[in-house]
Amino acid sequence: MLGRTVPKPTFTQNQENTVDPLRRLMTAVLALPVVACAALGSQHTADAKPAEAPAAQPAPAAPDAPKADAPKADEAEAEIKRLRTEAQLREEQLAAELARVRAEKARLDAAMGLYASQQAKANEPEATRLAAMQREAQLRAATLDAELAAGSAEMARMKAEQDLLDMRHRVKLASLRREQEALAAENALTAEKRRSEQARLTDEQMRVEIESRTLLGQLAQRDARDKLRDAVDPLEMYPREPYKDGVITISDRRISLNGPIVSGTADFVCDRIDWFNNEDRTKPIFIVIDNSPGGSVMQGYRIVKAIETSDAPVHVVVKSFAASMAATIATLAPHSYAYPNAIILHHQMSTGINGNMTDIEQEVKMAQEWERRLAEPIARKMGISMAEFKDRMYKARKTGDWDEFADNAVKLKWVDHIVSEIREEGIRRKPTSAPNAPMWTMFGVSMKQDEQGRPYMSLPPLDPYDCYFMINPRGFYRIEGR
Repeated sequence: MLGRTVPKPTFTQNQENTVDPLRRLMTAVLALPVVACAALGSQHTADAKPAEAPAAQPAPAAPDAPKADAPKADEAEAEIKRLRTEAQLREEQLAAELARVRAEKARLDAAMGLYASQQAKANEPEATRLAAMQREAQLRAATLDAELAAGSAEMARMKAEQDLLDMRHRVKLASLRREQEALAAENALTAEKRRSEQARLTDEQMRVEIESRTLLGQLAQRDARDKLRDAVDPLEMYPREPYKDGVITISDRRISLNGPIVSGTADFVCDRIDWFNNEDRTKPIFIVIDNSPGGSVMQGYRIVKAIETSDAPVHVVVKSFAASMAATIATLAPHSYAYPNAIILHHQMSTGINGNMTDIEQEVKMAQEWERRLAEPIARKMGISMAEFKDRMYKARKTGDWDEFADNAVKLKWVDHIVSEIREEGIRRKPTSAPNAPMWTMFGVSMKQDEQGRPYMSLPPLDPYDCYFMINPRGFYRIEGR
């Protein structure tokens, strides 16, 4: 049983001093009967020995032997009687002593009973506390037994659940092993199929590669035939005088100048003039203007100077329309040509100016100086003054935009020759079906729509001290940021 150990009764020092003599006396009294019994046993043993002597004696002698042992038998009998008398006396003495001991024991039992009663009264509170402790221990033991039983039941339940989980785990593990084995077999089969398919694909790839190389060779041959068919024999001669009988022949030493003249246009044109000069300084160079409204005076002036300083002669050809800075380039070129219905347009320079009055005055002076430097050579070529040149602009149109067809412009010396035919001998390759992007898209010019949905062409900002010298009657060309 679980619980606390029951404490042994405790005694005071006086109680212990009283108990010890009683214990010694009780021990002595209880030992007396034992001693007496032992003594009686010894006496009886001594008395019994003579009686047993005849049994141990030898057989009687023969009849003819003499009777010499008769006196000894009488002495033995007398001795036996004496011993019996002594034993009886001793027994009576022992009986008296035993009676005395019993009386003493009774007295001691009474004393012990009295002492036990006193001791019980003295130890009654301790006994009560001990009993309470025993009951508490029993209750605690019962509680612990119940908890132990509950714990045992819970452990049994958990063991049963664990056994069930183990069984399920073993079943699941066996199932997974079977699935793994099946998957391994399937993977092996798939790998075998893949290897077989890979081998087949490798063979097919080799076959396709051989066919592709064959086809590529055939395509290369066909491309070579097409290029040979589409290509024109290269020019063998570059005539020094490309204009004859109203026909201008343009070689592959050709530079296009179309759209607004903006930052970057001069690099495009001047670099090609320099390259053609480095290639051959005697063969003519052609600048072809299909349609240009003019543009930056700084960019245009660079083109004018590149034409003037070129060792190889530069011929400017106008096919449709050249205005403002483009018309200036055509007019100031040493060799210029145009279709009769091409339009050449000269007008005063215009610019957008903002800032304070001083800024505006300085900008106006700069624009007037550019106009003088570009317009005076034109007026001089026409044989008139600068003032007369301006007057005639506004006589032609109240807006000052003096435009003429080329067959009239040749009379004004804006172009040198009217041509009936322009031969593009420089087109030596078959043109593609998709048209090339306009040249001006390379220089930051783009088509846009304003808030009203009207299309316009956005021009990049000008460099410092530059002006736009171009025709713009409907505000189609607009400078970003203004």
